[in-house]
Amino acid sequence: MRAACVVSLGFWLAVMLGCGGPGKAAVDSGPFEEAVAKYLEEHNMALVIKEVKVGPVVEGETGTMKASLTHAELGGAAVTWEFEFEKTGDGGWKAVGHRD
Repeated sequence: MRAACVVSLGFWLAVMLGCGGPGKAAVDSGPFEEAVAKYLEEHNMALVIKEVKVGPVVEGETGTMKASLTHAELGGAAVTWEFEFEKTGDGGWKAVGHRD
């Protein structure tokens, strides 16, 4: 009985502490959302971010983020796009492309 309790306790501690190894720190989506807004404006798209779905995920000097977009003035239905980013010289982020 005692062994089962120890195993159960060990399991739950591992789950709570994330036994899969060191986790990645959360990335502030603010600079990425600003980069998307600028990208949409530069490409004359009347869209705004409704919700960040996944990310941002940063790998070195590049990143990605999935977001749902809706019409800037009318709202309504949303589409989900994946945006690609590159780090700028000043440490910020620039949206350089998207996939829908």
